Amino acid sequence: MVVYDTLLSRGGPGEVRLVVAHELGHRRLRHVVRATALAVAAMTVAIAALWGLLRTHAVLGAVGAAGPGDPRVIPFVLFVAAALQMVALPFESALSRRWESAADRFSLELTGDLEAFVASHRGLAVSNLLDLDPPRLVYVLAFSHPTPPERIAAARRWASELGAVAPIQPPRSTTA
Repeated sequence: MVVYDTLLSRGGPGEVRLVVAHELGHRRLRHVVRATALAVAAMTVAIAALWGLLRTHAVLGAVGAAGPGDPRVIPFVLFVAAALQMVALPFESALSRRWESAADRFSLELTGDLEAFVASHRGLAVSNLLDLDPPRLVYVLAFSHPTPPERIAAARRWASELGAVAPIQPPRSTTA
C-alpha cells in the first residue's frame, strides 16, 4: 500500500487511518484476488470469441483477410475488443462500486470515525472536482466509485447501525 504525500499533507491522522483502513478492507475482502480472477475469465472468453470469429470464412471475407494471421484482421480484433469492453463496462462499474462500498464500510467499522469519513469524502470531492450528481448513463457506465453524497449517506446509516461515533485510538508508544 502506498500513502501519497498529498494525503499526508492534506489529511489529518483520522483521514489517514480511514484511507489505510479502506485499502486494508480491499485486502481483507479479497477484492484484488477476485478482480484478477474475473479479468482472467473475461480475457479467456474474449479470446475464445475472437478465435471462433476468426475461424469463420464469412468474417475473414468481410474484413478482407486471408486468414487469422493476416494483419488486415487487426482493426476487426480491436473493434470486437472495444465492443466486448462496452458490453462489460456496466457490470464492471457496478461491481467496483459495490466493492468500494464494502471497503468504505470496513473502514468505518475499523476506525469508528464518521467525522473523518465525512471530512475525507468532502475533501476528495472538492480537490478532485468530482461530479456529485452525474447523469445516470454516465454513472452506470463509467463511475467505479459511489458518488461522495452516496458514500457519506451510507456511512451515516452504517454509523447509526454500528453506534460508531468515536475513532479508535491509536496505540500509545511504549518508549521509555
